[in-house]
Amino acid sequence: MAFEPFLAYEASAGSGKTFNLVVRYLSLLFMGENPASIVALTFTNKAANEMLERVIITLEELPSRSELAQIALLCAKSEEEILDERRAVLERFLRSDVQISTLDKFFGRILRKFALNAGFVPTFKTIQQPHETALLERFLNEIEVSKATDALVHLSILSDKRLNDLFGLLAALYSKYKEFDLNGFDGIEIPQDLTDTALSLARELASSVLSKPLSERARKTMQIESYDDLLEKSWLTKPTLEYWDFKKIYEPHMDDLLVAIQKAVASQMRRRELLYFKELFAILGLYIKTRNAMSKQSNELSFDDITLNVHTLLREKLESEFLYFRLDSRLKHLLLDEFQDTSIIQFDILRPLIEEIRSGIGVNEGGSFFFVGDVKQSIYRFRGGVSALFHQVAELFDVRVEPLRVNYRSRSAIVEFVNRSFEGKIKGYIPQQSPEKYAGGYVEVIETDDLLETLAKRVEGLVGKGIALEEIAVLTVTNKDGSAVEEHLSSKGYDVVTETTARLVAQRSVRAIIEYLRYCYFGEAIYRANCAALIAVDPSRIGRVDVSDVDAAVIDFVRRFRLADKSALMFIEALRGYRDIEEVVLEIDRLDTASPQSDLKGIRIMTVHKSKGLEFEHVIVLDRLGNARSHSDPIVYEYDGAQLRGMHYRIKNREALDRGYAKALEAEKEAAREDQLNALYVALTRAALSLSVIRKTKGSWFEPLELPVCEIGLLECGGHRPQPLAAPQPSTYKGLRFGRQDETLRPPKEATHDYAAVQFGLALHYTLEMMGDFDPSSLKNALESTRNRYGAVLHSGAMEEIERRIGRLITDGMFEKLVRGDIRKEQMIRHKEAIGIIDLLVYNEGQWTIIDYKSGREEEHKHKDQIGRYKEAITALTGEKAVGYLCYITEETIEWVECL
Repeated sequence: MAFEPFLAYEASAGSGKTFNLVVRYLSLLFMGENPASIVALTFTNKAANEMLERVIITLEELPSRSELAQIALLCAKSEEEILDERRAVLERFLRSDVQISTLDKFFGRILRKFALNAGFVPTFKTIQQPHETALLERFLNEIEVSKATDALVHLSILSDKRLNDLFGLLAALYSKYKEFDLNGFDGIEIPQDLTDTALSLARELASSVLSKPLSERARKTMQIESYDDLLEKSWLTKPTLEYWDFKKIYEPHMDDLLVAIQKAVASQMRRRELLYFKELFAILGLYIKTRNAMSKQSNELSFDDITLNVHTLLREKLESEFLYFRLDSRLKHLLLDEFQDTSIIQFDILRPLIEEIRSGIGVNEGGSFFFVGDVKQSIYRFRGGVSALFHQVAELFDVRVEPLRVNYRSRSAIVEFVNRSFEGKIKGYIPQQSPEKYAGGYVEVIETDDLLETLAKRVEGLVGKGIALEEIAVLTVTNKDGSAVEEHLSSKGYDVVTETTARLVAQRSVRAIIEYLRYCYFGEAIYRANCAALIAVDPSRIGRVDVSDVDAAVIDFVRRFRLADKSALMFIEALRGYRDIEEVVLEIDRLDTASPQSDLKGIRIMTVHKSKGLEFEHVIVLDRLGNARSHSDPIVYEYDGAQLRGMHYRIKNREALDRGYAKALEAEKEAAREDQLNALYVALTRAALSLSVIRKTKGSWFEPLELPVCEIGLLECGGHRPQPLAAPQPSTYKGLRFGRQDETLRPPKEATHDYAAVQFGLALHYTLEMMGDFDPSSLKNALESTRNRYGAVLHSGAMEEIERRIGRLITDGMFEKLVRGDIRKEQMIRHKEAIGIIDLLVYNEGQWTIIDYKSGREEEHKHKDQIGRYKEAITALTGEKAVGYLCYITEETIEWVECL
């Protein structure tokens, strides 16, 4: 099987998507490609971290891994050749600027690079969502200043929506406004108001009909008090009045009047639509203006803000060739995960890069484009995901699509059940196969009208067979259903884990830390009492300390009360993203980071949408507890494949009078049916050993599948009992930074909380990193890069000071002597389960020289310890001698300290 540069896998559930991504990535490495030239993008941090971890583990354990044979096949090498190269490939990978991340982080990287072009400071903070209350207040102020209050009120009347509903609609439109023309309705002529005309024609028809002998029911249908009353009449949408109620008195001229009424009403509906969108887009423009102004003032951007601003840069402010060249001219391989969830805007940003790779010109000669996904698992249309892109992009760039048919997740009974359930239901469904070693499994479909109690009994049955709570997942249709399940199972004495309880800030140890910090900052006794209750100590043991150094205060608190579980350690890392104690105590509750899975004990409860990409030993899928919700979105989007062709205002019964609207509405209904089938497919493919479906007798969410009540196979529970937990041991914490300087993994720098000093140190390191050679010409070019990246956040004169210091360094005799040899900057190393980055590593005549730059001599003993660890790691990894130096690049001199 030869390596195909342009290939896509349509990867059904459990078919080894991550396996194939890792094989592809590693094959490129073994073919000699620079890790920095490979960009691998996915949608979630979990998926990105899993891929990065799998790459490292696979390289470390390659002799015993199943990936070895596939890599050798793709590289056209023997397995022995691959293993001979393994060590060198691993070392090259660990010292490179690895680009495995989420799409959001990749776009964030672009925006930071060109932040000044977009009007932002490069050090902007990424947030999940903007402050809703602050945004609403600012938006209403913008409405008032722009004298658009009447327009907002008119829009509210037209749509019959309250302000909060309109605000939610504006937020939804904001994420996709690049897909349509905000000025698209400006030049369209508004039809004449035909309300009175329609009402007059209707009364003429009523007069004609009521003059004839009619039943009482027929007479009522012709009593018309107002235009709104007319719209409620069932005969309005009929093709003719020659039907049951009026058949005996029917005359042809009645239909002439009916057609005239229908035309007038249809015109009035079109008028209402045009007025609606004209007002809506005007208000949306003010909303966008408000979002942009607020983002720039607060220096906080949501993921939508980042994506839209990058798109603006790419399509309106910069040439795409220039943008991607400045971003990194080495990019030549692109790997995309979960491509079926990509939005039009995201693809539009990536498209120039794909086109450049496909052209095979210049640096992109020998480039490749690889993506994986599964249109059957496309369930994020409401977030902008367009599954049609998968095959359209494959056709556009002449990418061969190959299906992956073998399921390596679920036992055969589950795979066969899923095949039977979806064959003939999902268009083009390809049945999955199951390896022999995956034989067995258990499936049951239960019908009941007491869903919650049946669920509790099913959980009781699983637990009774020795299955741990952590191996059980309950999937619900809505968040509201999830809350009901949580309450019911908790009342039965079961521990449960939900999205809310799984948040890092919801963990007991983290809550204790937060209450402690608030007590230290505010001095209020309630926070001390809360903290004491959380860690079960007397409040008198908790003293108030200075928290200007947040990290130090928290680490001391964690050590003192032995709270160093994984959640607490992860929280300490998260604290590094906050400027000061004030931001921590006021903003920390907005932290959306999930806690480590090992710290979560209990039954997992989540919606089907949240379960995508996950797998569990035993899955219970619960039917919808309430009734299906009707469409509440006031807009019907009309798509042609992946292209938005039109937008329609949703009006009751309009489809009977407007063919274009009817066509768009039917297409939306078909898309909704596909969404439901896809969600059902995701729900039934999460289980490894057992799958239980609990459905109700009427109005079931499972109705499209027509599932019969059944019980298939035997429940497996051997070999999955949890091991007893060892008594917790005190943990030693050593903080790490993540990122290249501010973006890659790195041991902590000087323990300073002087913001200007931190930015100066980062800029100094970045300049040294950007220098091609250590000479004045390279320094000049590197300073330009630093100015673009850090210029907006450095104090006056900082750039000149950096130039002076580095100019002194590159003419320093000791430095000139030490850098003779093979130079490696920002060398990533992995040793004893820890990852670090060496500023400068030089190899010359069998000896490695480690140089670590510092801009101040604070905590020199820690710096020496750090060099000692680096020396140990290099010696262990290479088997050769290593020496280490601290290089203090101070305001006055270059000082060297050899670390023996």
